[in-house]
Amino acid sequence: MKYTFDGFNWIVRLEKGEQLIASLTELVKKESIKSAWISGLGGALDAELGFYSLDEKQYKWEKLDQLLEITSLQGNIAWSGDEPALHIHGTFSDENMQAFGGHVKELTVGGTCELLLHSVQTDLTRSHNKEIGLDLLDL
Repeated sequence: MKYTFDGFNWIVRLEKGEQLIASLTELVKKESIKSAWISGLGGALDAELGFYSLDEKQYKWEKLDQLLEITSLQGNIAWSGDEPALHIHGTFSDENMQAFGGHVKELTVGGTCELLLHSVQTDLTRSHNKEIGLDLLDL
């Protein structure tokens, strides 16, 4: 992972073989990033994506073991207790230009993954919401 900080934004480049969530979690802890909005693009060797069922209050996960274009990553960084809470969704396409997406549990970077972490000037935290079954932003 390589990154730079302009005083307000982190620009991040992940290398082939790096894990998106693990790498960003490491960066957030190392740089004490309290909150940010994430956008990105690139390529992936594989990805694990989820769809959240409100009725069952759980994710349905699917592992995609194929080369993918990351056409868009969007998400945010908040904290839940002493741990960073990354919430990232992604849209991907396969070699036939067919698109699909969902909640990103993890992905392995292909050629590259380029990200912008835009600093948010308030400390975002998450708390569990029993009705929904998820940790939601405290606002």
